Amino acid sequence: MPRHPRPAVPAWVTPWIDSFALSLRANRRSPRTIEMYIDVVRWFGGWLPSEIDDWSEVTIDHVRRFFVHLQDLEYSASYVNNVGRCLQAFWRWYSVEEDQPNIFGDRLKPPPPPKLGDTPPPVIAAEQLALLLKDAEARRDFEGRRDAAIIRLFAATGGRLAELALLQVDAVDLGQRQATVTGKGAKTRIVRFDNQAALALDRYLRVRARHKAVTELGVTALWIGTRRRSGMTPSGIRRMIYRRAKRLGLKVWPHLFRHTFAHQWLDRGGAEGDLMELAGWGSPQMLRHYGASARGARARRAYDRVMGEMPG
Repeated sequence: MPRHPRPAVPAWVTPWIDSFALSLRANRRSPRTIEMYIDVVRWFGGWLPSEIDDWSEVTIDHVRRFFVHLQDLEYSASYVNNVGRCLQAFWRWYSVEEDQPNIFGDRLKPPPPPKLGDTPPPVIAAEQLALLLKDAEARRDFEGRRDAAIIRLFAATGGRLAELALLQVDAVDLGQRQATVTGKGAKTRIVRFDNQAALALDRYLRVRARHKAVTELGVTALWIGTRRRSGMTPSGIRRMIYRRAKRLGLKVWPHLFRHTFAHQWLDRGGAEGDLMELAGWGSPQMLRHYGASARGARARRAYDRVMGEMPG
């Protein structure tokens, strides 16, 4: 689901967030992990009733109601599970730091994730992608060419949001049609992209070279904001995609491109091992989840081929 606006964070929460972030950095957690944990704690702290002004006043019921709140916002079971594990990590740290009981225990667990493969992930239909690209490519200015290049690169690689959002210019090789991305666990890999994505990137790089962030400040980030002279953040790219999709009456967010890429690869007969390498998966379990929709499509085509028309 697209990211919902976060509530304002009470003043009493901020020092704890700073301390928790410092602990995470000291334990050498990745920047993406720290960002995710801190976002959840800020979100939960802002959601809490206004009369609460200390973590010791938070109860199991508060946490459970927060999980229900996320479900009411129609976040997926896997996302709510991830939020729960982030809060669980925070309380583990807080209970040790302050010698307080850890409210996560036998009576409170993060909501369970869905079983892999049980619910096929949604994918972007070809006509929806065509609408998004037509909308971006209708204009040849900086923003239009940047957004078209972003959308085409997401669709062609299936890369994670943070991997593609934080690319540097020198990580992209147009001649070889490939980019070097940094994934989970700071592991790097090479992703390929098609000729259409290469053309879109080439058009964007030409207008990017004239941007003041490049000519005056020497910014090396691949994606540059329109209202700021610096690189775009993952949140900025997420908002751009969601904003364009919403204007067209579509429900699209960055991770859907990853779902769609995996679906198309498997549906067209691509090897599972190659997909694992391209997607940066260390476990074949993810293939069960991402391959579910492709298996269904193949089965329906097989029905038409095998059964044909029943006698009238």
